Amino acid sequence: MIQVNLHPQGSKRRKKGRRLPIAAGWLKAARSGDGRDPWLIAAIAIPALVLLAVGWLWLSQSGERGGLDDRLTEAVQDSARLSDLRALSDSLIARESQISERLDLLRGLDDGRFVWPRLLDEFSRALPNYAWLTSIRQANGPPDLQVQIDGMAANPLAITAYVRRLQESPYVGTVRILGSQEQNVDGFSAHSFKLVVAYSEPPDSVATPDSPEGT
Repeated sequence: MIQVNLHPQGSKRRKKGRRLPIAAGWLKAARSGDGRDPWLIAAIAIPALVLLAVGWLWLSQSGERGGLDDRLTEAVQDSARLSDLRALSDSLIARESQISERLDLLRGLDDGRFVWPRLLDEFSRALPNYAWLTSIRQANGPPDLQVQIDGMAANPLAITAYVRRLQESPYVGTVRILGSQEQNVDGFSAHSFKLVVAYSEPPDSVATPDSPEGT
């Protein structure tokens, strides 16, 4: 059988139909307008933007991590300094406590050592004319120290003056008269007396015998 193609463009359409439509679209897009392909531009620009965004994020994260590392290092150094300062503070507190205990001990020794010199000085200072002491002894021990004083006086007025002067002393708390009796001493009339004197801790404003004001 013989077939005749009566359509003058039939062969051309067959040839055109063999081309890939996608390739034809690309060629048409490439030849149309100003020669720019928006899909090609998008295909190139989007990966570039993604790479730029990833790079910026990586750089920013690296900068933040570096800043965090620096702050962490500074925090560790500050912690070490604070630890050293705390250890030094604890050491100073312990030394202060030891020094305070030693000072309290020294104060106790000092107070006990100078009690009797203070009392004897007050007993002598307050003694009026025409009166003398014959005996001084401890009647009660510390902390409620009491001392018994035996003495002689020319008259009862001297005994009264002695008691009043003792009561004015900052180292004397109370003075009790145990008794008074008239006696004959070497042909002269005299009065013997017995007193009990209680020691009193003086205020801080009173100068002690070993201080510059008391010397």
